[in-house]
Amino acid sequence: MPTLSLAAVSRGEVEVRGEVAPDDPLWDGTDLALQEPLRVELRAQPVGEGILVRGRMSTRLVLECRRCLKEVPTEVDASVDMLYEPLERLEADELGGEVYPIPPRSGELDLGPALREQLVLQVPDFVVCDEACRGLCPQCGADLNETTCSCVPEENESPWDALRKLKFD
Repeated sequence: MPTLSLAAVSRGEVEVRGEVAPDDPLWDGTDLALQEPLRVELRAQPVGEGILVRGRMSTRLVLECRRCLKEVPTEVDASVDMLYEPLERLEADELGGEVYPIPPRSGELDLGPALREQLVLQVPDFVVCDEACRGLCPQCGADLNETTCSCVPEENESPWDALRKLKFD
């Protein structure tokens, strides 16, 4: 788990390199399936009363194709910008995650929760295994990339059906 010594940062810029394992409890509740550890290369520097942490994070995830539900390996390689400030709990809640609080009376700063949030924000909403993916049959569930099914498509009622029935003389 990447941590940052507050005493070291108070003296100047600090480099932080580390990994978070795929089975780390940090990922519990995120529905992320990491294939490899999250690697981070960060630089932390004092800014006013706070600490600015910048760098890169990268990993490989397994996501589901939105059309056929097959596993799709997905690379995440993103920049990270996090600002930590000595905030009261009420202030931190009001900012809504834009600024992370520095815990009072602590010698170290745990970067894990902020990195978790940053990774979740980088995960694409939808992935497809192939642009030509035909997906699953909505009636029988057959994978239309591998087989054809004999289901008859349902005809949906259209709001224009009533107009089509009109007869003009």
